Amino acid sequence: MVRRRPLSSLSFCVAALIATIGAVACGSSEDDSSFKDGTTSGSSGGTSGGSTAFGGTSGGTSGATSGGTSGGVGTVKPVSATDACASSNAGVDALPIYLVFMVDKSGSMGNENGTNVLATKWNPAVAALKSFFADPSSANIHASLAFFSAPDTCNVNSYATPTIAMTTLPSAAFGPALDAQSPSGGTPTRPAMEGAVQYAQSVAAGLKAGEKVAVVLVTDGDPSDNCNPKSTAQNTAAAAASVAATIKTYVVGVGNGAVNLDTIATGGGTAPHIQVSTSSAATTSADLRTAIGKIKASQLTCDYALPPPPAGKTIDVNAVNVNYTTGGATKTLPYSATCSDAGGWHYDSVTTPTKIIMCPSICTTLQGDTVGGKVDIIFGCGTAVPPGEPPPAVK
Repeated sequence: MVRRRPLSSLSFCVAALIATIGAVACGSSEDDSSFKDGTTSGSSGGTSGGSTAFGGTSGGTSGATSGGTSGGVGTVKPVSATDACASSNAGVDALPIYLVFMVDKSGSMGNENGTNVLATKWNPAVAALKSFFADPSSANIHASLAFFSAPDTCNVNSYATPTIAMTTLPSAAFGPALDAQSPSGGTPTRPAMEGAVQYAQSVAAGLKAGEKVAVVLVTDGDPSDNCNPKSTAQNTAAAAASVAATIKTYVVGVGNGAVNLDTIATGGGTAPHIQVSTSSAATTSADLRTAIGKIKASQLTCDYALPPPPAGKTIDVNAVNVNYTTGGATKTLPYSATCSDAGGWHYDSVTTPTKIIMCPSICTTLQGDTVGGKVDIIFGCGTAVPPGEPPPAVK
């Protein structure tokens, strides 16, 4: 959904804990001229020519200026929404993420070899999950929650219907569901995995192009049950592998009994599994939150959808800039059509653009940003390109 307001920037926040990208989508009115008449052509050599950009031309020669003179790769002059040329912006929400949580509540989550471990395993795990589900920084994420063992331990269908169905975060619904559980029973990982896969497939069937769903398996040990067939790391991995091409499975090990969890993670396409320490309640909670952050970051897309232009107008591809801000420092990313500059960006098409696509290096940086960085897409100023590279469109 496009949300518009004048003279502000499109922000995709790469949020903290957990590397969130949450969009603050904004834009201009239908009259803003970061969109140009479809019949207006620019002058040659990379200038935007006669296509106005809300109070002026779109910044001069795109290959050399961007609200000022550009420098070398990675040193182009920062462009701000307050610059004279930055007169209008338009944006859309970032693609949401869908996470299917399957959480182990077997007896060993509370008692391990006769030792009570509620304080270092189950309780801090519950606290970390509750915090994540209710955290405002989890915006733009959807999650479901199911547990194993279920009362009908070996029945796949009992795991295919989650305790909390897919819900937009943040949500207070998950806290009571977690508080209502207590550790008991075996570890029927195979039927739980198969049920999670079934539910994830049903979610995926209703998603839009580019949206992704993943399974998050949180468990303290190896599969162990009396089902037929019995749960093993191998047949659990096979269930994950059956959909791994489109639905990844992330495995989070809580405690020390996780020697086979890499096998399951390999089947799910995400090896190695993520290990959480149980040395203390605080460590368990912090490690689990970090683990969820890594999972969330890995699911983030590096494609940002552009809104359709108003009727009768086209977007001026030579008047778009992308900024990345982290740690208080802002960097204008260079346009790089072929990603020869891996820290740059490009369009999916310069003739009919629908997306801005980040190049590999900056994409990795964005996915790993856990300190609250953000990406701003600013319309109106001449697109900054490195010396020697052409502008997006030469007319």
